[in-house]
Amino acid sequence: MCIARYIHTCQQNEFWSALVEKAYAKLIGSYNSLKGGNISEGMEDFTGGIAYTRPVSSRTPPVLWRTLTAALSRGSLLSCFIQAKSVKEIGSVTQEGLVKGHAYAITATDKVHKKAEEVLLLRLRNPWGFVEFCGPWSDKSKDWDGIDSVEKTRIKLNIEEDGEFWIGVQDFCKLFDTVELCSVEPDSDAGEEGNATDTSSWSLTSHKGSWVPMCSAGGSRKNTRTFCKNPQFHLVLSQQDVEDVEIDEDDLDGGDDDDDGAAAQAKSSVDKHKEKMKKCTVLIELLQMDRRLKDKVHFLYIGYHIYKDSTGSFSKAFFDANPLVGRSGQYRNVRAVWRKVHLDPGHYVIVVSTQRPNQPGVFFLRIYAKKGNTLGVREITCPTAFTTTVMSNPPSPEEQRMVQKWFDEQAGPDDKLNAMEFMKLLNTVLEKDYHVPLETCRQLIFTQDTGGRGRLSRDQADNLLSSLRSLQSIFLEYDEDSSGTISPFELSQALKAAGVQCDNNILHMLWERFGSGEQQLPFYIFVSCVTRLQVLFSLFESESSLEVKSRGINTWLLRLLAV
Repeated sequence: MCIARYIHTCQQNEFWSALVEKAYAKLIGSYNSLKGGNISEGMEDFTGGIAYTRPVSSRTPPVLWRTLTAALSRGSLLSCFIQAKSVKEIGSVTQEGLVKGHAYAITATDKVHKKAEEVLLLRLRNPWGFVEFCGPWSDKSKDWDGIDSVEKTRIKLNIEEDGEFWIGVQDFCKLFDTVELCSVEPDSDAGEEGNATDTSSWSLTSHKGSWVPMCSAGGSRKNTRTFCKNPQFHLVLSQQDVEDVEIDEDDLDGGDDDDDGAAAQAKSSVDKHKEKMKKCTVLIELLQMDRRLKDKVHFLYIGYHIYKDSTGSFSKAFFDANPLVGRSGQYRNVRAVWRKVHLDPGHYVIVVSTQRPNQPGVFFLRIYAKKGNTLGVREITCPTAFTTTVMSNPPSPEEQRMVQKWFDEQAGPDDKLNAMEFMKLLNTVLEKDYHVPLETCRQLIFTQDTGGRGRLSRDQADNLLSSLRSLQSIFLEYDEDSSGTISPFELSQALKAAGVQCDNNILHMLWERFGSGEQQLPFYIFVSCVTRLQVLFSLFESESSLEVKSRGINTWLLRLLAV
């Protein structure tokens, strides 16, 4: 039997709340993981909505009241809390009867007239069911004495110790620090007066992905060499839906930590506060997952950037040459960052990243767009012309002479070399830093048609030596720090130079298959990697099954690279 650690009920036959608590604790790791955090996380998890936070000080009391009223009318969930300045303050009760570091639900707004004055009120509820506000307009406040009984009935004034109470918006703004909102639909935060559009016109696409160190965790734009390795998503906007776009003050958040002037340019471009043209509205939210580990919360600094896609190629050169057209704002160590952006029709690429490179993490990307717009993962399909790019280069005359001399001196009666003899040939010709071990030589030999005997003819040895020379040149070019090794980021560029462009899933599999936990690959491992790919490409080309071919080369590689 499950015994609830936090939730309980006075009814002996009511157990649903404890079961929900148990399921949620299992989802996020443990019961202890339920402690702490923001209520917006829970609201988002239970509704699938979009949660966001607003400082109470960001609005004047009347404007804040109108904002919360409009949000409630659209079905948004609202909560608020008083920020505790230290751990010791959490749970302490102020002289007004409010608990610090504790979430209150905002369940309603209303207004009453006292004499000639209009009083704006908020109804709050303490989820404990007790400990209530004892200031003006609370249950036992004398302020209610001047209010007509009909008005009291209309606003459902209930004078009980049930955790629910009314508070004036002026006092609310003085006592509370933060309001958290959770909107079920993107239009729920359309404006303070609630002029939302038809929510049925929105379509949602979601993607789950990961940042893999040394593979797809390229870091922020400051890391110019690796930023392009971050996960990328393609967005096509065609249906315009907004005219005379108003720029909200929340869009002006100071920009990215690594903007290098881009934020200032973005601010100056929106100083007009209105763009006299139609736009496409998109809401993009990036969430990080599984960060409540071992009863601790450790959020990475995350963000996303949006670029106009004009080339279809998203290499380092593309990101160096093209400006941002949208972003999530500064990198923040919160569970989710989101923004509603208004873009011109066209093709875009969204790059999601952590601020620092090589930080592992799992993320969830949600993109709301108007129907008629399309979005999806930017996939890379490996070209099957790979085998003719590097592994079939004709041998040079000098290399032919070396091979002929070696065969004359070392070959057996059949005028062929086995793996050991071929290794000695290669390590005599190649520089010391580029020697290859016996196992790599065996792999190379079986890329050739040896009739199953594992022995090389003169022509085959010529071809393999020439291919190794080509791979050596590529390896040298992408060994940017001249360490004699290449990183996973450098590996992807080296493979591209060899004629194959792999997506992050295949690169990750390659690294797991050949890297053996190391952060750098020596030359002979690079050769093994290329050799393995050559064999798999050849097998795919010779495959006669239409079902296998229809799944594509990427699926083929992912299945067989682990073998």
